[in-house]
Amino acid sequence: MSAETYRFHEFDIPVDLLNLTGGGIDTFDVIAAAHMTGLSQFIGISPNHSILEIGCGIGRDAIPLTKILSPEGKYLGVDIIERSVNFCNENIKAKYKNFDFIHYDVADQLHNPTGTTKTTGITLPIEDHSIDRVIAWSVFTHLYEVDIRHYLKEFQRVLKPDGVGYVTMFVVDDAILESARKTNLTPFNLRFEHPLTDNCFINDPAFPLGAIAYKREALQAMIADAGLGLKRDFLRGAWSGYYPNPEDGQDVMIICQHEGAV
Repeated sequence: MSAETYRFHEFDIPVDLLNLTGGGIDTFDVIAAAHMTGLSQFIGISPNHSILEIGCGIGRDAIPLTKILSPEGKYLGVDIIERSVNFCNENIKAKYKNFDFIHYDVADQLHNPTGTTKTTGITLPIEDHSIDRVIAWSVFTHLYEVDIRHYLKEFQRVLKPDGVGYVTMFVVDDAILESARKTNLTPFNLRFEHPLTDNCFINDPAFPLGAIAYKREALQAMIADAGLGLKRDFLRGAWSGYYPNPEDGQDVMIICQHEGAV
């Protein structure tokens, strides 16, 4: 391993791409392990599952999933950073043929400012009702409502009748905002002091997509309008310092087809 790469399982990951995925080398393994624990505990992953991950980065989740999925299982990762997708295809897909990665050149203020398309222009190359599990870590935390609604409709289209998704968000109300501003637990100064709408708050007006939070009622409406439901109440995130027993770093919505909702 050189100073420019980081060894994770059997792969040497370029550190600059690893940093774009988030967390840095000091926490990469810990976050990856926590992701697998959360998936196992709250939605379950079986060896024969078909998995879709939005925001796959350089494979922080895909690489551990190669140890869980059998050859009968399938994984598709989607990302807007082309170099990350290329790394995954040239390394992970080259070794695990049931793993695939695709790049969408979506314009993004932070990660792909020269992108040529919009999130709303994406139609995932997936057959209707063919996916067992959808994963999206720290994706909806950077999306406007119109883009969240688009992805939720795509999730409804591709999820099997008994399929579920694990999607992280910043879910706020007055009490959570008060706690976040008082404790300021993360290195990202997540105070959400700037209302974008009555139901949406941004962290930095200069970089509105850097971090976006939504009220619970707004997210519930988006989920319902897409024909989806919640398998259980939102998982409690540690980021705000509000919950004494958080279940993930961010808040999480466990989505499912409407018929399977609680």
